[in-house]
Amino acid sequence: MLTIGPVYSGFQLCPSLTRKEKCIRLREYKQGQFQELFHEHVPAHQLAEAATAQLLWTLVLRYEEATTRQIVQCYRTRRGRLAKTPHHLNITVEYPEPGVIRRYCGGNVQAWIDAVISPENFRSDS
Repeated sequence: MLTIGPVYSGFQLCPSLTRKEKCIRLREYKQGQFQELFHEHVPAHQLAEAATAQLLWTLVLRYEEATTRQIVQCYRTRRGRLAKTPHHLNITVEYPEPGVIRRYCGGNVQAWIDAVISPENFRSDS
């Protein structure tokens, strides 16, 4: 059986990310260019994993200037399941570097959070 480990993209990982914080970033694609809208580090213990999806959705919807109706639709449930939301609000997971997990969503406005999940593998010299 073939087992494939994480693929490390290296895509825009913050060089100043540390083991005990999370890096939140937001950018927008306009007229052929990406513009960074927000970049902040917060202590890892102050941002629960359970809140990650809602935070990413909120950032994307805010900067996409979503209408109230669009925002409500994102949070409606269908018999215990979340309502179908636009594809760009699906949370995708990747591993930009050993020891780091990224959760992101978005279309023209993209939001992501990087967090160290394996301190022993994070930016090790080996």
